[in-house]
Amino acid sequence: MSVEMAIELKTLGNYKSVLGESPVYDMEKNKLFWVDIDGKKIIINSLDTNEENYYNTPDVVTSLCLIDNIRIIVTLRHGFHILDLTTGKILPFLELQNDKENRFNDGKCDVMGRYWAGTMNLDIESPKPTASLYKLEDKKLTKVLEKLYRSNGLGWDPDNELFYLIDTPLRKVFEFDFDKNKGDIYNKRVVIDFKDEPGRPDGMTVDEEGHLWIAHSAGGKVSRWNPKNGEKVFEIKLPVVYVSSVTFGSPEMNRIFITTMSRGGEPLAGRLFTTKVNIRGLQSYKFLI
Repeated sequence: MSVEMAIELKTLGNYKSVLGESPVYDMEKNKLFWVDIDGKKIIINSLDTNEENYYNTPDVVTSLCLIDNIRIIVTLRHGFHILDLTTGKILPFLELQNDKENRFNDGKCDVMGRYWAGTMNLDIESPKPTASLYKLEDKKLTKVLEKLYRSNGLGWDPDNELFYLIDTPLRKVFEFDFDKNKGDIYNKRVVIDFKDEPGRPDGMTVDEEGHLWIAHSAGGKVSRWNPKNGEKVFEIKLPVVYVSSVTFGSPEMNRIFITTMSRGGEPLAGRLFTTKVNIRGLQSYKFLI
């Protein structure tokens, strides 16, 4: 049985996103990077100074990974692009070809520096299984999975032996065995079923105990799950309905950051929320180029 966790949520910064997503914490600079997909912006919050900076993108921007102190790599609608943080210039890195039914969605880098990013079918109301999961290694793009509806939140367990992926319209979280040296995934199985949960599973992160934290789009909360038995441990209610993603950050890695959407009409819809928790998260990894 799950319990609601009593915590004090605060908003971070002033930016109000149309569709906030893909929060990534930079431990070296103590900064949080995230995107506004439909607002076509990358937002950076300095946790030391509370300074907030923005970068415009030429198309919808759906996920990001850090490269080094001056570059990040992002997924736009149909490809990977590199943003120079010193100049603001964004240049194509690799494009998907002939994929008009889908666009990129969520993505993250693994422990070996590969960028895993999935696509989603553009028909939101009646999606078709035309989407895929890709793996970018240097400049080689490999299709890892196909026949997905909307590839969404993803992550790895603390030992980098398991890989997790959400397919939102199916309302399921899948687990795979993960070979970190080869970058391969095997033995797909369902570990969490959202059929009795409000909203739809969206973005996801993993904590140091191997539990999954999942954002409920149209469900107004973030929930923590034990993938070993598929049970929900607790949940955190938010003052907005459309919750999109969650990650850990801060030097102690015991603060969560939650992105939301402007849909729903609540005064704080679209804002970035944060709170301290008594669990530590896993660090994010950089793209190896």
